[in-house]
Amino acid sequence: MEWLLLLLFTLVAAAVIGLPWAPWSDAGAEPDEASVAARSEERRRLLAELRDLDDDAAAGRISAQDRREGRRALAPRLRAVTEALRAAAEEAGPDQATDGEVAARA
Repeated sequence: MEWLLLLLFTLVAAAVIGLPWAPWSDAGAEPDEASVAARSEERRRLLAELRDLDDDAAAGRISAQDRREGRRALAPRLRAVTEALRAAAEEAGPDQATDGEVAARA
C-alpha cells in the first residue's frame, strides 16, 4: 500500500513539473514581437560569424579545416533560429511581414 501511494505521488509530481514544459503548452500562443526581434538579431549575428569565418579563411588567417569546424558549430543554432522565424512568419499570416521575413528578403 505504501508503494502504491508513493508511486501515485511520484506520478502527480511528475505531471505537475512536466506540464509547463510540454511542447503543446503554448502551441496556440502568438509569437510576440520581442521574441521575433531577438531571433532576427541572433540570426544576423550568426550570419555575420559565418561571413567572418569565410573572410578569415580567404585571407589565410585560419585553415580550411578550422573554417569547416566553425561552420559546423554554428549551423545547428542558425538552422533552429531560422526555422523558428519561419514558424513565426507562418503564424503571423501572409499579410503580416515579421522582422525575420524582412531580414530574409534583404
